[in-house]
Amino acid sequence: MINNYSHTGFLTGIILCAAYLVFAANLLSQQHLILEDIYDSDKFKSKMLHGVKWLPDGQSFSYFEKDDSTDKSNIWQFDVTSGKRKILVSSAAVEVLDDAQKDKRFTLDNYIWSSNGRHILFPSKNDLHLYDTETRSLSQIATDSATMRDPQFSPDGKMLMYLKQHNIYVLNLETRKEKQLTKQGKEHLLVGRFDWVYEEEFGIRTGFFWSPDNRHIAYFEVDERQEPEFPIVDFIPVHNESPGLRYPKPGDPNAIVRIGVVNIETAATTWMYIGEETDIYIPRIKWLKNSKQLAIFRMNRRQNKLELLFGDIESGKCSVILTEQEDDGWLSIDTELTFLDDQKHFVWKSDRDNWQHLYLYRMDGSLVRQITRGVWQVERLCGINEKQQWIYFTANEKSVLESHLYRIKFDGSGLKRLSRTEGTHAINMAPDCSVYLDSFSDVRTPTKIGLFDHRGTLKFMIEENNIQALNEYHLPVKQFLTFKTDDGDELNAFIIKPVDFDPTQKHPVLIYTYGGPGSQIVTNSWGRGDLWHKMLAQKGYIIFSIDNRGTGGRGAKFMKQMYRRLGYFEVRDHIHAVTFLRTLPYVDGNRIGIWGWSYGGYTTCICLLKGASYFKTGVAVAPVTDWKNYDTIYTERYMDLPNENPDGYTSSSALTVADSLKGNLLLVHGSADDNVHLANTMQLAFELQKAGKVFDMLIYPRKRHGIGGVRKQLYQSITSYILKNL
Repeated sequence: MINNYSHTGFLTGIILCAAYLVFAANLLSQQHLILEDIYDSDKFKSKMLHGVKWLPDGQSFSYFEKDDSTDKSNIWQFDVTSGKRKILVSSAAVEVLDDAQKDKRFTLDNYIWSSNGRHILFPSKNDLHLYDTETRSLSQIATDSATMRDPQFSPDGKMLMYLKQHNIYVLNLETRKEKQLTKQGKEHLLVGRFDWVYEEEFGIRTGFFWSPDNRHIAYFEVDERQEPEFPIVDFIPVHNESPGLRYPKPGDPNAIVRIGVVNIETAATTWMYIGEETDIYIPRIKWLKNSKQLAIFRMNRRQNKLELLFGDIESGKCSVILTEQEDDGWLSIDTELTFLDDQKHFVWKSDRDNWQHLYLYRMDGSLVRQITRGVWQVERLCGINEKQQWIYFTANEKSVLESHLYRIKFDGSGLKRLSRTEGTHAINMAPDCSVYLDSFSDVRTPTKIGLFDHRGTLKFMIEENNIQALNEYHLPVKQFLTFKTDDGDELNAFIIKPVDFDPTQKHPVLIYTYGGPGSQIVTNSWGRGDLWHKMLAQKGYIIFSIDNRGTGGRGAKFMKQMYRRLGYFEVRDHIHAVTFLRTLPYVDGNRIGIWGWSYGGYTTCICLLKGASYFKTGVAVAPVTDWKNYDTIYTERYMDLPNENPDGYTSSSALTVADSLKGNLLLVHGSADDNVHLANTMQLAFELQKAGKVFDMLIYPRKRHGIGGVRKQLYQSITSYILKNL
């Protein structure tokens, strides 16, 4: 019958068969992931730049890097003109380079440049060491044994300020004379530092700041003595230890915060008058360019009113310059405030038109114009070139799944996307905006780091991160899709299918969730955390995720639907997701599970209980189980105060629906979790037991929220649970 085919067709068939055999052979030669590949090796590790600092002249940057061959750290310098790099400071010459203090509140980096580029400061254990780049000499700052925290150079590089014995000190670097500036600080009356909830929820670490003219220091005073103390129990010693943590929960008293400005010469503090009401938040302060005024963010406890105050540092008198108000929701403190060098204007970020955009204001608070506008949001302001009138920022204008760098003129003209590669871009721009570092990735590509000029042209590729192991393993690729809820809302999702996907076979589905306000997990970016999901896909599972209503990137209205009813859209939209999945011919609708960590643990619990007939199995790691257990700032921002929203707190609680459990549930928690306390899991376990429900629980002694140090064992346990129960 060969005569029925053309000679060309016959050859083509042979070529195609040969190509297929090569393809099949490649597949057979590729490996499948095991947990040891992910958690016991560095074969998938991307090389990153750590501790990047732009040098004062803007012509180079430094970064901190560990030499894998010696396990020693060095500081490298990269010249942006030539592309050459060299070791600037080696640990062989400066041994304390490898000895940085790891205390969470020793908040600054492993090394700190002075503004004049003369000195580098190295935090080391309880002390500080100063390196002179000209003489290449190292000297120890202090002679006493007291711990020195949060060191900062003065703007002129001649002085150093730090916290010691609960107070602010300054050191003259030339004379080495030390001066104490505050005296009221003591345990639980914090000067220049924050209580747990401010640090966690306002993302603020350092609480004292130099004035531009080097003459004053503005600082926070945080009185946490009225906050309730919560025990974090160490169960390992024979006699259990229970160090207390000041941790206010919804409705509890918060710390009382004051803002002071201390004169370097006289050590006298002027207190800023921010009003009689003390049950408020001060999430940010910032010096004006004139060094005579201090900008203060004042926010009410319900976090739906934010005022920008300017305070006179001599009299302490403050005036309201700008007010943001939200009638049915909350206000984010992710607000850009940038004062221009002309001392006549500032740039402000707001979602007042539903999308986060930039606005130009005069110093008296009068609006000049809205600079950016459109059905997309500005994410971060990266730099301003006042001379050329360019503002650089990242935004999701191209796609809600991506983040790109843009520039625009002060008058709102000339909008241009500078990043050209699809995916997610994180920008670190030089102070003069002439060049920038771009760390970018997509679902197929681990993070690459390039140096670009201000027009978006690549100058040098710094880290390619061509990970050889990715070619050796048969890994599936994340795909994006959308689906509509019964209400008509369109939700973004991703799916990871098995590598040898057979659409004629039924597959179990594991939904990975987070779901919290403003979050976003459906993004076109690389995540090493996806490897575990891909390992499960290699075992025949489909991985699926959605960004439910209330998550970020899609405007204030989409996000603030969650207000006062956490848990409502999470359950509703994940049930919509299951309904959608069940329409797919290759999904086993009776084998759908869900898992998540932290807020994702909460979403897992509330979905498994309120959507009991939709989910067979759930794994909840470090879950909030009742919002009365979490902290004031986060919870009240989204749920209002308990006495103002009692029904919302009740309906959002997993504890009230424990008797609804039908499927398999694994609860996982670290006993030393100071963020989401172990009490959350214990309370749900208590309610499940009272209801006669069978479930599983895994507790990690002495482990905190991230359950670090035992990741392989943790994922071994979760993997076994999923293989057994899904």
